[in-house]
Amino acid sequence: MKKLNCFLFLLSVFSQLLFSQQKKEKTYREIRDYYQKMTIDDVRAMPYVRLYIQKAKKEKNFSKLIQGYRDARQFDLNNKTKYADSALTISLKYGTRDDISKEYLSKGIIYYFYQKKYRLALNDYLQAYQYSKGSEDQYHHYKVIYHLGIVKEHLGYYEEALKHFEESGNFYSSQIHKNQHENIQFNYKKAYFNSLHQMTVINRYLKNFSKSDSLSKVGYDLTKNDNDFLLENSYFLKCMGISKFLNQNYAGAQSDLEKALPNILKRNDFAWVSVIYYYLGKIFEVKKEESKTITYYSKIDSIFEKHQFIQPEIYRSYNYLIEYYKNKDVQKQLYYTNQLLKADSLITRDYPYLSHKLHKDYDRNKLIEQKEDIEKKSRTRILISQVLIFSGVVVLIFFVIRIRKDQKIKKQYNLLQKRIAEGTYNTQDITNEESEEYSLRKTSISPEMATEIKEKLEKFEKELQFVKKGITQKSIASKMGTNSHYLSVYINENKGMNFNKYMAELRINYITTLLNTNSKYLNYTIEALAEECGIAARQNFSKLFFEINGIRPTDYIKKRKQELKIS
Repeated sequence: MKKLNCFLFLLSVFSQLLFSQQKKEKTYREIRDYYQKMTIDDVRAMPYVRLYIQKAKKEKNFSKLIQGYRDARQFDLNNKTKYADSALTISLKYGTRDDISKEYLSKGIIYYFYQKKYRLALNDYLQAYQYSKGSEDQYHHYKVIYHLGIVKEHLGYYEEALKHFEESGNFYSSQIHKNQHENIQFNYKKAYFNSLHQMTVINRYLKNFSKSDSLSKVGYDLTKNDNDFLLENSYFLKCMGISKFLNQNYAGAQSDLEKALPNILKRNDFAWVSVIYYYLGKIFEVKKEESKTITYYSKIDSIFEKHQFIQPEIYRSYNYLIEYYKNKDVQKQLYYTNQLLKADSLITRDYPYLSHKLHKDYDRNKLIEQKEDIEKKSRTRILISQVLIFSGVVVLIFFVIRIRKDQKIKKQYNLLQKRIAEGTYNTQDITNEESEEYSLRKTSISPEMATEIKEKLEKFEKELQFVKKGITQKSIASKMGTNSHYLSVYINENKGMNFNKYMAELRINYITTLLNTNSKYLNYTIEALAEECGIAARQNFSKLFFEINGIRPTDYIKKRKQELKIS
């Protein structure tokens, strides 16, 4: 009897021990509960993530293994690419088309957000799009659409990008009030807030300021006091700060930007951090606090030097740094000049490739897909699909032409500005170019008469008499006490041009100088500018401006306004 009782006792202890050991074996869900709500890039999640991966490997559960690599990619900042590659490798071998699409998208996000490798990012986004065709996962589908919008925003195709963000935002907004698991609800809200933020930014770029302010206020109110969306709240606060700066509410702008900065820094979003530094620098620039301005602009350079990335709207901070160190520190002036040139080169380097790739592999393919769908539904609608394809090609050609035209305009504008800055713009140094050699030339007018005409022409130019309308060679000669023939001979021999060319260059040089030195003229109509310099017709003015400056007046004014940041 004693032996039986002893056996039963040992059996009970062993069973409890066995049960206890089995109880320690956590389920996948229990392991993920430890870290599921941790902030992105919080490395404290990694011990649990590794436990999740080990369990999946041990059980050869490939769907769970893919999830484990995804979680590792989310939390391990220094090894994101490694885990993204692992997740993609397993997905290609064992996963569904949705799995593969998600991994390509995630790799693209790493390239774009963390590394600013736009070419690699776009390639992966397009792969994600191809694998997502026909998917029932609408959340992921619109996520791909959203990130293609991000690329278009980077390229400056703001109207097109806005359509992407509105499309994704409308979808995510329609889902957030449905009865579903809290994790799914969280993902939909986060995606909606991201779309809303991008709509806010794009509307500011498009100068739809009231719309931008309205969207940022909506986003800020929706995320306020919500610990799950502190980062998103900071993004909206950042937008509000920039808006206040543009409205010259510098105290309010500084407060909002400084409050937004910590969470964005914590997220390691150096792109938006640099924008915040730029506007804080601008605030102190307005206040004429040079040391603080230099501090913030120098931080932008530190980010640029570390990540080889700079936003187009902020690289002009280098102009301030260059001017500040002029005549103070030649080495720093030279350094920041080189940095500005490098920034400009980086901004334009990927533009043609990304533009061509995006429209060729996404926009045009999308039109082709629409064509195929139409053909399946009705043969009678083939004509419509052909029109769509043709439109896609036209759009592609338009963008290529626009890129080349913009590059040519920029080059010509820079050359003209360089001539103005160097003091070599005035036509052949019109008032001072005559040398002693001219008096020795064999000419039909005497040296005494040449000297007299020269002095009177200099007075004519200095007093801006050429801006009067209707003046002719005969009227000028009469006023100078000479005749048209002698005046014509002098101008041909000493200016190297005929009378009409001489007058045109005087007038265009004069109006170009006004446009470059006095911003009020940038708001004049072409007719008013022609009137100002004495040219009778708008068409004639534009033609002469282009012939002499190599750029149309409308393009010059647009570039000059961009340079001066005048809307």
